[in-house]
Amino acid sequence: MNAILDECRHIASGKFILLMLTVPILVAAAFGYVFQNGIMQEAPLAVVDLDHSNYSRQLVDKLNSSQYIEVLDVFDNYIESDMLLYNEKYSGVLYLPAGTETAYVQGKAINLGLYLDMTMPTGASTVRSGVSEIIGTENAGKGSLSFLNLEQRSLYNPTSQTIMSSIMLFINVIMLAFIALNTLSIVPRLRQEGKLTGELKKPINILLRALPYAFISSVSFYLVIGILKQVGGLRFEANIFALFVPLLLFGFSSSLMAMAIGWTSPSPLHSAGRIVFIMLPSFLLSGVQVPFSLLPTPLQWINLLLPLSLHFKFLRGMGYKGGQLNYFMPELGHYLLIVALLSVIIMALACREGKGKKIINQEEEASIHQVS
Repeated sequence: MNAILDECRHIASGKFILLMLTVPILVAAAFGYVFQNGIMQEAPLAVVDLDHSNYSRQLVDKLNSSQYIEVLDVFDNYIESDMLLYNEKYSGVLYLPAGTETAYVQGKAINLGLYLDMTMPTGASTVRSGVSEIIGTENAGKGSLSFLNLEQRSLYNPTSQTIMSSIMLFINVIMLAFIALNTLSIVPRLRQEGKLTGELKKPINILLRALPYAFISSVSFYLVIGILKQVGGLRFEANIFALFVPLLLFGFSSSLMAMAIGWTSPSPLHSAGRIVFIMLPSFLLSGVQVPFSLLPTPLQWINLLLPLSLHFKFLRGMGYKGGQLNYFMPELGHYLLIVALLSVIIMALACREGKGKKIINQEEEASIHQVS
């Protein structure tokens, strides 16, 4: 009995009760908010209309009116589905062949082609459901079960291999954790070693300290891909030289983010606790656990600031789909904007700290003069 009372006194003197009663509630609220949109609606669809008829336009309008589909663009000329799916602007591409209206009038069967991006299965499934529903309604209205035949093709990850989704997510989250743990402590370590004052004279040197971590993380990713291709049969088609650009930008931007978050930490040891501000948003909002379109609007803005979300877009677009680097100029520009924003934040923190140290030095000099 005394042991129980002694332990209760120990618990009461610490923060266990407070943490146990508040943290699970906050986590439950956060997860509930993130996953509140359980069903994806209005998945983005591209339509390649090769018929250019009144009926094909009417069919596009019916597709767009579906609660499952949003027809973002209609193309009048043939374009390869890969070109439309590399950047994940669309979850699927529907082809309306020439002669669709003629087949409708004559009641003859015609095949429509639906190409689905299975690297984002939630969006692909929603597109499939929406298109199938509209096609079924059209066939029923015509009194024919085979007037419009929908031929579907699942691209890039047709068998839904976990190595391309869950396993890759787990590995990249671990890599991000290693980057963050080692770069969160850069500024506190420099401050503790007495080197920060010298670095503040040229703040650009602080930014450059992130480059070695970015380079090493890029090399590590190459090794990971090689192992997964040999051991796990991973389908990876990116050009290894072109891939280095987004890999380096991912490592560099992630390092800068961690450096900015860890700047005000009093010591390297204390900075490690701040990793939660990097890992939790990255894990939940990077677009792998929850598709971007399912996130509440405020969280979609946070997603745009996360290097890991861009990293996965390059991983899927270049690695799984084989897209060339020139297809991803908007995403590269996005990376550069993140790097620029983080650089400005770090420069501002450096200027503030440098000004603070200057004031302290002036006060110390003034006190010395007074004593003299």
